[in-house]
Amino acid sequence: MPETSLIDKQKPILIASSSIDTQSYSAVANILAGRGYEVVVYDTDKVVRGIDILQICMSNDSELSVGYNQTDISPGSIGSAWYRKVNHFKVDRTEEDVARQLHVSNEVQQLHSSIWQYYPDDLWLNSPRHIVTADSKLVQLRAAKEVGFSIPQTVISNDWDYIVSDLMVTNPTIIVKMIRGVISRQNHLKGMYATPLDMERVAPLKESTIPFPGIYQPFVKKGREWRVTVVGDNIFPVSIYTDESAKDDWRKHQLNPSVQFKSEQLPPTVGEKCPRCLSAIGLKYGAFDLIETPEEEVVFLECNPDGQYGWLEDRLNLPISDAIAIELAKIATSEF
Repeated sequence: MPETSLIDKQKPILIASSSIDTQSYSAVANILAGRGYEVVVYDTDKVVRGIDILQICMSNDSELSVGYNQTDISPGSIGSAWYRKVNHFKVDRTEEDVARQLHVSNEVQQLHSSIWQYYPDDLWLNSPRHIVTADSKLVQLRAAKEVGFSIPQTVISNDWDYIVSDLMVTNPTIIVKMIRGVISRQNHLKGMYATPLDMERVAPLKESTIPFPGIYQPFVKKGREWRVTVVGDNIFPVSIYTDESAKDDWRKHQLNPSVQFKSEQLPPTVGEKCPRCLSAIGLKYGAFDLIETPEEEVVFLECNPDGQYGWLEDRLNLPISDAIAIELAKIATSEF
């Protein structure tokens, strides 16, 4: 009899996501399938809408079995897994009740948290448990400092006077940003990008608002910015050049000529710090946002464990999807 190949013996690779994010994960799924791996894509929105079938059972002896469209995706039946924006979905594509959407999303998120914790951390590209930890801005800042990055002074308070006295004495302009940056009002979602504040703008805010739960930092002058995508030991640096109209937050202006993306080499020593920072918070994938000042100091802002990369891959021909596929295959073929 012919010898069975290693791939034939492998367990399926799971991509847990939603069909809203198909554009992000489909390239990785296609690469893996083209190399002979069985890929199971779990789409949260299709489960919520009853299109796909999810079956979970906890037995009397506490064994968890999970079936998805007649495929066994229980913890012991999966070779590796990618947790890719699982809670990014809509209850219904015509849903207009934002409060209902957010409530169902929260319920599904809580349920997912109780399911995925039974899957070993080493099974994942980024384990859900580590993603939750890494989403903490303070955890990120501490890890970045420990590996040698410069970090901005960061203040969180419900007292404007404290924020002003702690930050604005030496910084005429500060930045406010939110943890998620999205809020709903009268059935409309509103996003908040990093927003500069000077004393002229703070004065009326002190009279009418509470600054909590914002995150406040000095406004760091920008020579250029960096979006550094890291997959395992692979580093994909992209420099970002902005004109004066886009110095607040390049994401707000990225679709117009005021923002330019280039594939350039990182300054010395910066590249080695990014994988070390990821490892410190238990991740194998992350998208770093860095600022390089006019004096060439590189300042860490944040690391997104679910950061988007597709537009950079397409625009600059970066093989990020291939690196993710290789990392998932590596996990699937290892004994952990």
